[in-house]
Amino acid sequence: MNKLFTKIEQFIIENHLIEPNSTIIIGLSGGPDSVFLLYFLHELSKKLNLKLIAAHLDHEWRTESAQDTQFCHKICHELDIPFIYTSISELGTPLKFKGSKEELGRNARRLFFQELAKEEKANAIALAHHSDDQQETFFIRLIRGASLAGLTGMRPKEGLYIRPLLGIKKEEILDYLKKNKIKFIEDPSNQSAAFLRNRIRLQVLPELRKVDPRFDANFTKTFKRLKQTEAFLKKLTKITFESLIKSKNKELTVLNLKGLLNLDPVLKDRILVFWLVQEQVPFVPTEKFLDEITRFLSQSGSKEHQIHHDWKLIKKKNQIYIEKT
Repeated sequence: MNKLFTKIEQFIIENHLIEPNSTIIIGLSGGPDSVFLLYFLHELSKKLNLKLIAAHLDHEWRTESAQDTQFCHKICHELDIPFIYTSISELGTPLKFKGSKEELGRNARRLFFQELAKEEKANAIALAHHSDDQQETFFIRLIRGASLAGLTGMRPKEGLYIRPLLGIKKEEILDYLKKNKIKFIEDPSNQSAAFLRNRIRLQVLPELRKVDPRFDANFTKTFKRLKQTEAFLKKLTKITFESLIKSKNKELTVLNLKGLLNLDPVLKDRILVFWLVQEQVPFVPTEKFLDEITRFLSQSGSKEHQIHHDWKLIKKKNQIYIEKT
């Protein structure tokens, strides 16, 4: 392997992303990032005995999308990698759509990849996000008012999803493809100002680099510190949560109400989110939702509060627990 491939392999080892003899689904769009990932994993498969399956979703948003599918099929045929594709209209499952075309595409891809991973009993789904994507994601979430956890961006591994390229830059990918004369698809929508991610990539980040050429290096340092802080807070949240447990059985986890309310607001909110996730309560962790729970907990007397149509908080004396209705 060349130096770049060795660098990526080291990142994979450090983050425990791929085990030998694994089955990996590769999200392949035909763009430079996913084509590079395909070639890298093809090379790595010789060393780790991986079974690779390339997955392509035709969004049907452009007239040339069928050509994109043919391009991806051709690459996979040359590399002897199984190629499975479908289109949004063939998914057959209603998708949640909140007005963003980007979100619709992301949800459709996730649905397709996850169904395929289940069928193939895959160990992982590899996505081609790189360090430049991490920067863009940071600013998107900053604009939208994300929490510290949100600002720490994409993780190398989240469930079945792995991101082996998070440790390298876009220019490294393009340089490799150019030197090795590997073709890829240029999606014209990547230049469209209609998408927030594109505006950040094409307008915001170049200006920040003009302001200070040390931007990329300093961003990496700060981002690392944010992740370390978030990791510490996650550990502290778990330890504190366990210290608040008054009793626990298969159905109920009862917490010390006074102890919870006496916590710093930051830690209290994190405890609430951690608890709701543990209890598998469907919720959106907004500031308004968490403030609503805190107001209820602060009221005197034994009371109940519906937090979801199937779940409620029950407060009795100095105890609080979540019960399914």
